[in-house]
Amino acid sequence: MNAPSLASLIEARISAKRAEDEAVQARRALDAQLAEFLADPSKQEGSVSQKVDGYKVTVTYKLDRKVDSDELQKAWAKLPLDVQNVFKWKPDLSLSEFRKLEDKAANSAARFFTTKEASPSIKIEAV
Repeated sequence: MNAPSLASLIEARISAKRAEDEAVQARRALDAQLAEFLADPSKQEGSVSQKVDGYKVTVTYKLDRKVDSDELQKAWAKLPLDVQNVFKWKPDLSLSEFRKLEDKAANSAARFFTTKEASPSIKIEAV
């Protein structure tokens, strides 16, 4: 049995990615139709469900909220506790800064996060 060539793998992946993108577009179009079909004008957020032919479809409507962290940090000390409690703080790792650390400092920082292997990223471009 012959191993596939790099060229045949590239072509197969391009084809699979194209099919995946088309399937995602088709699913998103159907999702939009379902959301419109079950829309409840009185709800900006929440769920609406309906059962039909042995299926239950639930559409959850959401609002995206983005915190202006710079403005929040400037005003933080002046905010009442009940307003402060509305916000959660999530630490994040700056990999570029971590990579600048000397061994001792890096070991000290590394105590506060875990590292695991992630899926490799594949990018194919026509040249």
